[in-house]
Amino acid sequence: MPPRHHRTVDRVMAILEMVAPVRHGLSLADLAERLGAPKSSVHELVNGLVATGYLVERDHRFGLGSAPFILTLNGNRVAAQDIDRELLPRIHKEVGCSVLIGIQVGMSLVFVDHIGDEPALEFAARNHSRRSLYGSASGKIILANLPVREMDSLLLSASSAEQPEVDRFLAELPEVRATGLAYNPGRTVPGIYSVATALRRSDGELIGAVCALGPADLQDSLPEIGRRIQELLSDGQVDPGESVRP
Repeated sequence: MPPRHHRTVDRVMAILEMVAPVRHGLSLADLAERLGAPKSSVHELVNGLVATGYLVERDHRFGLGSAPFILTLNGNRVAAQDIDRELLPRIHKEVGCSVLIGIQVGMSLVFVDHIGDEPALEFAARNHSRRSLYGSASGKIILANLPVREMDSLLLSASSAEQPEVDRFLAELPEVRATGLAYNPGRTVPGIYSVATALRRSDGELIGAVCALGPADLQDSLPEIGRRIQELLSDGQVDPGESVRP
């Protein structure tokens, strides 16, 4: 069967291509006008693209999300080359345990790079599989650094099975914001403890999270490890503004 256009597919691709080059995104009215389509039908498409991470919404404007980046990572294409392969080795050398970089993709967390010897998380990082934002250390850091409205929207979208993780996150939120550190005491992978802190561009924009992890005997050292990662990032020894571009 020869290729042929499909109106919904064409509109989805047109939306992605319209917003991609616009740094601050486009409003719903802008998109509807450019597509020559009713705002109601465009809104439905845009909502679906936000939910799956292909678009992000900021101040009622829609920009390109992280999901296209993950597609290119999975396909081993050009975007994968934008990750500075020295970022994690430098942090790993300083803290002496496995380290991962995670980013938000829609309503999920995806690890995009790693170094270390924890098989379960190496597998997740290699395959860029989607994981829950609510219970992981990296996910908590990302949620805590989102605009309140966006954070609330994600928390309200949690399933009933995820509600206990949401409740724990809300209880931990004041300390996460005060220290800039979030923890996962072996809940995602039994026996694996982790600490995460925010990874930002040089202009302060949130990229995702840097997460250090290890076995139970590392638990007491996690606050010190987290603070050391924060020092490395703030001192400019690791420049996230040049390292990862989701």
